[in-house]
Amino acid sequence: MNPQEKILHCYNQVAEDYAAERWEELSRKHFDRLLLKEFAFANKEKGLCADFGCGPGQTTRFLYDNGMKDLVGTDLSPAMVATARRLSPQIKFETSDLLNTGYPSACLGSAVAFYAIVHFTHEQVGACFKEIYRVLKTGGGFLFSFHAGDEVVHFDKAHDKAVDVDLFFFKTDMIITLLEAAGFGIVDAVERRPYEGVEYPTRRAYIWAEKK
Repeated sequence: MNPQEKILHCYNQVAEDYAAERWEELSRKHFDRLLLKEFAFANKEKGLCADFGCGPGQTTRFLYDNGMKDLVGTDLSPAMVATARRLSPQIKFETSDLLNTGYPSACLGSAVAFYAIVHFTHEQVGACFKEIYRVLKTGGGFLFSFHAGDEVVHFDKAHDKAVDVDLFFFKTDMIITLLEAAGFGIVDAVERRPYEGVEYPTRRAYIWAEKK
């Protein structure tokens, strides 16, 4: 299997278990809630927002509940999309590849991608940013998160299922360089310590960018 097929295989297998584990996670991550609320407030009148790599839709639902009603959640995994639709039937969810979304140029008012790039190589991240830049309208915000650092962690098991995926960490300065190369301006770039007992113990990074 190629890397995208491995990601698809992984998340199709673990969708329900992943949802059970992550659905309430934002209730224990106050920084994430503050950032998402502010992003929703700043972008809700700009048009359609896409939550890329939405998984079971916990972030999508939070955005919706905080005023962002023109919203779509997208994920590579059909199983994740099915789970998201079950948990939030009032929100539109669909399958989409973040490296080739299939969306028309300049069709989105904003985009979110929490941990959607964590299985991508450096080259794929650059391609992903170019694709998101293409589909955003001028002035559209792009908020995303990732694991900060330079490690690569391999997983051969997730929720007791056999998988074969790598988790990539990225230096924030390197990610900013890729964003700027794609044409984005940087609004904010922040790192935080992990919430003990709540999430995988890695330093977290958040960047709010904007299409110039």
